[in-house]
Amino acid sequence: MTKFSNLEKQGEKLSVRLHQRLIGWVLQLIALLVILFVVHLWQTWDLAKGVAPPLVAKNLNGELVDLVDHTNWPVLIHFWATWCPVCGLESSAINDLSQQHSVVTVAMRSGSDRELSDYMRKHELEFTTINDSEGRLSSAWHVKGVPTSYIVDKDRNIRFISVGYTPELTLRFRLWLAEKIWEWH
Repeated sequence: MTKFSNLEKQGEKLSVRLHQRLIGWVLQLIALLVILFVVHLWQTWDLAKGVAPPLVAKNLNGELVDLVDHTNWPVLIHFWATWCPVCGLESSAINDLSQQHSVVTVAMRSGSDRELSDYMRKHELEFTTINDSEGRLSSAWHVKGVPTSYIVDKDRNIRFISVGYTPELTLRFRLWLAEKIWEWH
């Protein structure tokens, strides 16, 4: 055998190994996506679906907030808590979203109005917040863990639900999509 044919065989073996490794990575990626999808289904299976439950309460400024008043565009209903570290990571994104979109947040079991107001001031959060100190709203929406986000369209239909950290870009896309879905009907 010549040196050239040995190199050829080694190249073929390397190519086969690389091909096998690539197939393995693709299969692992598919398995991961399936697992994430199943986890998402498990997390959201018993949350509110269809027409959004009523959401009527006073915000921290004492103003009445009613989901029925949000009929011009989709709204993000975001359940969170001051004691939730993931919510803290997500709060600046929610704050940014609230500057351009309709956002109503519900602080679940996060203390008194004063404690919640102090927390928001300290973290420079300006979004509309309802204090759900006893968990009544959270219970009506079947929220078991935070953060939980709902995208509700103009007709008060829940279009998207996410539990856990949700990137700002994903929330923006879902708000846009909820608006487009409504326009298509």
